[in-house]
Amino acid sequence: MNITVKVPSLQTNTEINMSNTLDQILAIIRSVMDDKQKLNRILEFLEEEIFIEEKFKEIEIPEKFKPCIAEIAGSIDAGLVCFFNPETLAIDAYPRDLLHEVDLFEDDPEEVKKNLSELYGWDDVKVLDWLIFIEFTPPDSHESFRIMEAFAERLKNADKLKNKLIDALNNHKPFANFKNIIDNSDHRQDWFDFKFRWLENSVAAQLMEELDNSQCGAFEKI
Repeated sequence: MNITVKVPSLQTNTEINMSNTLDQILAIIRSVMDDKQKLNRILEFLEEEIFIEEKFKEIEIPEKFKPCIAEIAGSIDAGLVCFFNPETLAIDAYPRDLLHEVDLFEDDPEEVKKNLSELYGWDDVKVLDWLIFIEFTPPDSHESFRIMEAFAERLKNADKLKNKLIDALNNHKPFANFKNIIDNSDHRQDWFDFKFRWLENSVAAQLMEELDNSQCGAFEKI
């Protein structure tokens, strides 16, 4: 005698919907398998709209910190080292070159204030009075290269600018040549927007990491 046992499905509605969606996508691809032009259009769409968006996957941060992200990103984009007080939400920023000459936290805070006032006329160095802070620095040359490379890769394959930028990045003086090409193209504002969004994402990621570490006082000023 054959006994049939009904086993309940382990698939959730979400999994079923995802499976159906995947089947539809694969069906579209199969329907144009012999059409190189249409396959390239699908590839361009995936590269431009899907893969690049993944790089900027929204990072969940507490609501009160959201208005600070753009200001911090703007500071480091301008070459400033930015200090952020997560308790008061205050922001303090100084030129990176200056901090190579002056260690804000090596000596007595009052002595540092006096020296900065005499040398640069700075009478209000807020970060010296903070008990905790998070330091954000401008992107180094390695990260700057990655940002330029990511921007070039996101351009459509048919866009001649894409090949020009990739060639510039693979040859002598990549930073100067990239800038020169972008400044004389129709994508100059696109580049600025892309870089700023990248920096905002980077700031948000570091902020969340530092906030997690703060549970054990990781960014207390010693």
